[in-house]
Amino acid sequence: MRRGRNGRRRELRATLFWLVVLVLAAGGWLWYAHGRPAGTPVVASSPSIRPTGPPAGAQPVRVDFVLDGDSLQVTAEQPGAVIDVTAPVQLRLLGIDAPESHGADGSPQCWSETARDELKGLAPSGARLWLLPDRQQLDPYGRHLVYAWTDGGRFVNGELAARGAVRELAIRPNLAHQADLHDAVEQARAQRRGLWGSCVDR
Repeated sequence: MRRGRNGRRRELRATLFWLVVLVLAAGGWLWYAHGRPAGTPVVASSPSIRPTGPPAGAQPVRVDFVLDGDSLQVTAEQPGAVIDVTAPVQLRLLGIDAPESHGADGSPQCWSETARDELKGLAPSGARLWLLPDRQQLDPYGRHLVYAWTDGGRFVNGELAARGAVRELAIRPNLAHQADLHDAVEQARAQRRGLWGSCVDR
């Protein structure tokens, strides 16, 4: 009789143990599927933000210096489809907008210096960049409108967006990479990276 009772107790304990395990597993799955905090990403960054190598047809240039968080001066190694001269020219990165070094009151806007440093890190003086245009070649200030990649294939516009160094600036008809840039900016905003977590004006 004792053996029978002991056997039943063991079976009951084992059954209770596995019931607890199943309840915990189900609760974990429900939390993951429905209870994650807003802004917690499930997928990685968009494909064009990941390093893939310079794209086909891109023109190489050498960085002279960075002007601010979304513009820089470069010199083309030889005339090409994007820049047709070998004299220094200024670039404006498409799809993004960095805080101004000289705001309306003349003082730097929040995160402007950090944004410039982020671009310097991706495109230091002497480094090579690879450029592609969109529909419009120049802005009203004569700067070349471009998307830029590093020698290692990092999409500069997208990296700045993903780091929270810039805001989105979509201007038609230059929208070739805007979906990816929008997603990168929104993810940075949701996770309060860069300017989104530090600047009052957001």
